[in-house]
Amino acid sequence: MHRRPWFSLAVLTTAVVLGAAACGGGSGGGGGGALNTVAPTATGSPKPGGKAVFGAEQWPQCLNPVTDCTAASWYLYTIAEHVFPRLAAYSVNSTPEASPLITQLPSLDNGGITQNPFTITYHLNPKAVWSDNTPITCNDVAFTWKAIMDTTGTYSTTGYDQIKSIDCAQPTTVKINFKSVWVDWVDIFGGALGYILEKAAFPNVNPTKPDLKTEMNDSIPFSGGPWMVKSWSQDQAVLVPNPHYWDQKPYLDQVTFVPREDQPSEINSLLAGDVAAIFPQPSNVSLLTQFNQNPNIKAVGANGNFVEALWIQMDQPPMNDPKVRQAFAYAMDREAVINSVIRLNNPTAQVNNCGLWIPGQGPWCPTPGPFAKYTYNPTMATQLLSQDGYTKGSNGIYEKGGKPLNITISTTAGNARRATTVALLQQKASAAGFGLQIKAYDPTDLFSNVAPQGNFQVALYAQGPIIDPSVTAVFSSNQIPTKGNNYAGENWDHWRNPQADQLMAQSDQELDTAKRAQLIQQIGGLMAQDLPMLPVDTLPNVSAWRTDQIAGPVGAWNSSAYGLFFNMNQWYVP
Repeated sequence: MHRRPWFSLAVLTTAVVLGAAACGGGSGGGGGGALNTVAPTATGSPKPGGKAVFGAEQWPQCLNPVTDCTAASWYLYTIAEHVFPRLAAYSVNSTPEASPLITQLPSLDNGGITQNPFTITYHLNPKAVWSDNTPITCNDVAFTWKAIMDTTGTYSTTGYDQIKSIDCAQPTTVKINFKSVWVDWVDIFGGALGYILEKAAFPNVNPTKPDLKTEMNDSIPFSGGPWMVKSWSQDQAVLVPNPHYWDQKPYLDQVTFVPREDQPSEINSLLAGDVAAIFPQPSNVSLLTQFNQNPNIKAVGANGNFVEALWIQMDQPPMNDPKVRQAFAYAMDREAVINSVIRLNNPTAQVNNCGLWIPGQGPWCPTPGPFAKYTYNPTMATQLLSQDGYTKGSNGIYEKGGKPLNITISTTAGNARRATTVALLQQKASAAGFGLQIKAYDPTDLFSNVAPQGNFQVALYAQGPIIDPSVTAVFSSNQIPTKGNNYAGENWDHWRNPQADQLMAQSDQELDTAKRAQLIQQIGGLMAQDLPMLPVDTLPNVSAWRTDQIAGPVGAWNSSAYGLFFNMNQWYVP
């Protein structure tokens, strides 16, 4: 699991991954169960031509997938999943499958996986070519691995640092030799967040130690997906069809993503017809009801795959105090957030007490979950603070050494749901001795600068897509960003627990699902003990589009790891 802020569906067991039968690349498919009666539908017959404009709720600060520019989830939705080829992929139901780049998904049965030594072998589709019509080869995969390992400020090397070598004896055969078993192999060069770069597109870098820190700031000079980046700026991203794509070519001549980073503007753009589709975060109002009042708009709401949580910076006073963190957890009325906010777009929503796992999906989280003990309990909160030397101030806020216990919750600007969430938490926190205040950041600034540099006490945002249960990339102590490593690494909370580190390493190498589940559950227990985060909810996914502007299997990928726009190569003008 890598940290992708903003917002997993069916969590996969290792047995499913290792024993999966060969299957073809997945395009299309059905979405998750709808919360309303509107289902994704096609209108008329596909026809080529036409243009469409889509709204984007966040905007990346550059296009480099290797660095932290890739941190914002909307980099995936607007650029990465349309341009970069991947090896293994996930189906619409988030099960592993072959992407169009490979001929079959590796498994023990077909010889694509060996356990001792641990290797994964892919056979590339001989039809697969880059946008310059040159073949996609094993050398491109090997180059990508080197770039991830050698680029200054690499976003994450988790998993890639477990590769010993890549055998490219045959151009269309990729044999990845691992140092030891790495269970989450699907996400290496593929899955939800992996990618492959074209080696020939970087003639001026050292091919043996490619450092791509200054590359791809505002352009990507190649494509191995159905779309190419025609132009990109902070104002818009224009994508056009890749003429040499070997699988389903786009029907549309051009799609343009435009930033609509505050939700009222995003929604109004759809209602006014300025954009044809949006993938909004669930709001503090019922988006489904609002959209369904317009006959030209269809909307789908379904279970999401991102966990929203209060992320705690464990090096920042006073949150570096374990008793303060525990008191804080008891001071947060998470149930009020579910009842007043989340159930507007998911009536069956419950408090997430699993941590970084989706309740009920896979064996990773026991019932009721390790965080279930943290119900709203102001008496327990004040007892803990008193034991810790805090005294109640005249305004009811506890203090120590003349410093009141005022906590700043950092979150994304323009997000009404999160603003309402903090307001609800504020109302109850004061009775538990805490003063809460909110600080809103531009999402790009929060996820590319503030959070990686640890400049927050508590942050409210969502992360995912959560498919494989590994949390090594997010919580291993060797993933803590520092000035010395150019703030690379995803452990923004600075959690250091040697026992958890050991359990993470063991779970990442355990092929037996039952044994791996035991290890994951122990990690969850340590998370609930140390509190690097306090989970709140599993976000619903909502997709909305104008039927008078766009048609096709729109909404089919709403609940997937890739989101609404993944199959826009199958959309067309109605």
